Amino acid sequence: MRQYLEIKEDYKDCLVLFRLGDFYETFFEDAKITSEALQITLTQRNGHPMAGIPHHALDNYLKKLLDQGFKVAICEQMEDPSTAKGIVKREVTQVLTPGTVVEENMIDENNRYSLLIYPAKKGYVFVIFDFSTGDLYIDTFEYTENEIMDFISSYSFVQVLLTNNLRNIKNNIKNSYPGLYVEELEDWYFNKNNIDIVKESYGILNPDVLKLNDEEIYALGAVFKYLEVSQKQKITHFSFPKRFKTSNNMILDSTTILNLGLLPNKETKGKTLYDVLKFTKTSMGARHLQQWISKPLISKKEIEERQDILEIFRNDQLVMEELKEYLSAVRDVERIASRISLMKATPRDLTALKTTLEVIPYINELLLMLGLETLEEFFELKELLNRAIVDEPSNQIGKGKVIKEGFNEELDQYKKIFEKSSDFLKEIEIKEKEKTGITNLKVGRNKIYGFYIEVTKANSDKVPGYYIRKQTLVNSERYITEELRELEEKFSIAEKKIDELEKRIFEDLIRDLQRYVKTLKIFAENISKIDILRGFAEASIKYNYVRPIFSDNKFIIKNGRHPVVERFVEQFTPNDIMLDENKRFVILTGPNMSGKSTYLRQIGIISIMAQIGSFVPAEYAEMPILNNIYTRIGAKDDVVSGKSTFLVEMSEVSSILNNADEKSLVLLDEVGRGTGTIDGISVAWATSEYIYQILKSYTIFATHYMELTMLADFYDGILNKRVKVMETESGIIFMHKIEDGISDKSYGIEVAKLAGLPAEVVSRAKEVMEEISNKTEFENKLKSMKKIKHRKYQKNTKQLKLF
Repeated sequence: MRQYLEIKEDYKDCLVLFRLGDFYETFFEDAKITSEALQITLTQRNGHPMAGIPHHALDNYLKKLLDQGFKVAICEQMEDPSTAKGIVKREVTQVLTPGTVVEENMIDENNRYSLLIYPAKKGYVFVIFDFSTGDLYIDTFEYTENEIMDFISSYSFVQVLLTNNLRNIKNNIKNSYPGLYVEELEDWYFNKNNIDIVKESYGILNPDVLKLNDEEIYALGAVFKYLEVSQKQKITHFSFPKRFKTSNNMILDSTTILNLGLLPNKETKGKTLYDVLKFTKTSMGARHLQQWISKPLISKKEIEERQDILEIFRNDQLVMEELKEYLSAVRDVERIASRISLMKATPRDLTALKTTLEVIPYINELLLMLGLETLEEFFELKELLNRAIVDEPSNQIGKGKVIKEGFNEELDQYKKIFEKSSDFLKEIEIKEKEKTGITNLKVGRNKIYGFYIEVTKANSDKVPGYYIRKQTLVNSERYITEELRELEEKFSIAEKKIDELEKRIFEDLIRDLQRYVKTLKIFAENISKIDILRGFAEASIKYNYVRPIFSDNKFIIKNGRHPVVERFVEQFTPNDIMLDENKRFVILTGPNMSGKSTYLRQIGIISIMAQIGSFVPAEYAEMPILNNIYTRIGAKDDVVSGKSTFLVEMSEVSSILNNADEKSLVLLDEVGRGTGTIDGISVAWATSEYIYQILKSYTIFATHYMELTMLADFYDGILNKRVKVMETESGIIFMHKIEDGISDKSYGIEVAKLAGLPAEVVSRAKEVMEEISNKTEFENKLKSMKKIKHRKYQKNTKQLKLF
């Protein structure tokens, strides 16, 4: 207990799992927490709380603790208890958090990004890293605290690391995302001398090659220092840092990702763009697809390169289908490479790597047929793995079932002794039966007593004098002979040697494989690209997508469809959009449930599909390359921070007005409805004018405010569109078709009727509406709205804060 308390003193912020024989034990307060978190029995030892888990089930329980946001220190026995003099030496060998897990059975195929936030002179340095894959991004953002929260909500981080002077941000994260693991790092993590850690991790002499400023180097050094401390080893498997903000990528905010339904979350799983396009066959491809969707390209050259490859796959469906089969055999090389670098690879990891390498020649053959660049084949690595690892290895190293015969002569010799012992036992059993005449005599072995001869008590009078009694059972006696004792000694030596040798050989093999880590990471990226684009080709054929073309000022989609919604309805009504540099703004009117929001979303999603290199659901698409897409769709309160629907709505609009430009697509749905009608119309009107005059973004504004349609009278570049509605004797029918014009009424009561309101309520609503429409003075004021003085905005060189 003294030993435990000394170790616990150094790891106060962790649950310490303390190895005691076949169990990992927790004590005192740790035991209470662990017992509750894992739903295991809380016991007492000398009056102290205690809770333990079997060592062989560690990963299962560890995953549960990490998923609940705990930090865990693994304290191992560092010597064999049977040979230890006094108390067994123990040390913490690893500290685990949700962002530092790499074991295959503890993580799914998705990225596990962590975020470090470091305050800079101007703004904050963000380091975004996935420890399991070695992906790393770094950039400096001049963000407000609200924008930091938006960034965190945009990406599914598993943990956030902060300097200890960012308490306010920490509290905001804890309040908004109570399940997210957040850790404060002490000042010494950000020591300027950590530049040496960065150089060591990347194997470079001069950090200038990373193209980072001093503050970014300090932040990166803190990440590597943090990982070194927690993993108790040098960290060398990360790729060179990439800029998060690049001239080649669009950065989508959390609002747009959520509003357009781009990536899955708990509520939208199975009904997102990612789900529709996920024809990938590898875990790596699935992860990279999420990255592609969240960061669309803005380089025409790169987009068209992807389209060209997609088209090649699409034009040879037989090859495409054959490639699909081979890709199914490709394992998660990206993460296997990380585990090799961290000395955590298992025998099954190496078998998975070997399986992957065996299918590369077949994949390359198909790529050559298509005229595409081939993949690295790793001949030397494949030959090494084939020589070293048995075809179906045990994941338990040291039992002689991992290293292939012929790889190490000494190991082979001991394995032969071990294997022949079973033959010796059979020979001894036959010989002893003949000698004694005891026909049911058995020769066996157990871990505690070693080899033995078992004789039933009914035959005990036939036992010869050279048998030495070893163990008494209910119905039999067990004996040992000098011959068996000698065999046991050889067997035990062989067993121990096999354990030592196989572990050492496997460890040496993993060290040898570390020279391939960087090239395996490149391979992983290349195979992911093939996997995604082959999947895009399959989706384009299955769902009838077309190749979009890009032009500077035309935004034309003919018979466009919503790629997700069309998967869940019997018949989807396609629609067009036609904008150009002169006609860039659409006011869209129509009743609720008629399809306005779907129309907005499909234009946004089609734009993103085009810019990730996918074909799109349309008959024809000619589009500009957008720098960004901004959305304001749906009403929601932010209950946690006490913000009303209107305040949330205005915050989103403010972000759009401060960031959008002529290369942006802006999708607005019902701006201003969170407040009174006059206020709402006024804000919506002013917002529209500002976007049209100053930002000049491609814009579609869906609204119930019919007054906004008068903007088309002031501005030639503003178009009025409406959703077609058919009125019949039994009610209205939504045609879901967008056409020129203004919706003549809102059909609110008819929609209420469709929603199932009682007939008497619908009837009364019609009476009230007729009464109000005859008497409302406000209605008359609105009819004279064309008298509003025309406002000409002036371009402000500073950011305009409207709200």
